[in-house]
Amino acid sequence: MLIAVGIHLLLLTFEVLVCDRVQRGSHFWLLVFMPLFFVSPVSVAACVWGFRHDRSLELEILCSVNILQFIFIALRLDKIISWPCNIVKIYIFFYILKCNLLL
Repeated sequence: MLIAVGIHLLLLTFEVLVCDRVQRGSHFWLLVFMPLFFVSPVSVAACVWGFRHDRSLELEILCSVNILQFIFIALRLDKIISWPCNIVKIYIFFYILKCNLLL
């Protein structure tokens, strides 16, 4: 229960930071995505706990497997890295494939 509350509070923090960034544009996207960087290890711990206690997990699995996506999107929005359009299409294809396999 406490892990779920912590995950939801971090997701709420991320949403508030995104709204603030869109309105003001005053800070970097890496700082906006920081709560998601913290959600991923907590989600891994929640997955381990949930599998050991036979609990159903939905949000935790998605948050734990998407850590690399969170990092690369934040770096891309800050224009630290750039990739051609073909790589983005391939990445989207594999992301959709991964989501279908998880469900």
